[in-house]
Amino acid sequence: MRTRVAEAGVTSASPVTALTPASYNLGAAVGWRRFAVSGDVAKTESRDPAIGKSEAAVVGVSYSLKRFTGRVALGAERNRDRAPAIRDRENVSVDVGGAFNLTRRIAVTGGVRYNIERDRNVVVNDNRSDSKAVYVGTAFKF
Repeated sequence: MRTRVAEAGVTSASPVTALTPASYNLGAAVGWRRFAVSGDVAKTESRDPAIGKSEAAVVGVSYSLKRFTGRVALGAERNRDRAPAIRDRENVSVDVGGAFNLTRRIAVTGGVRYNIERDRNVVVNDNRSDSKAVYVGTAFKF
């Protein structure tokens, strides 16, 4: 029976190799008194050319006062094997934000994120700013 299937050109993948696309995201943070350093590393692989392979890293520092916490984070992302018209190949981002504690368990957060796009492919000539973001939110501690 195996020879007939092999002669017909039909091959079957094992369940482990059928799930070929893989990704991971690892993060760590170290704090000392009111100062903290954090970092994240991520990688995604796929055989689909629309998704491609991407790698990202983020390094951040934060400092906490009695009711306020400020933070700065720098990130980089590199996309390989992805169609350039879909997404830029290399991006660098800067994130500056903070949080103000209203109570022990509720905080208001906010910040500004700026994304620097290298080798940007301009598909449409317009004046929209897609690489800047301002965010405001809340945080609940349990």
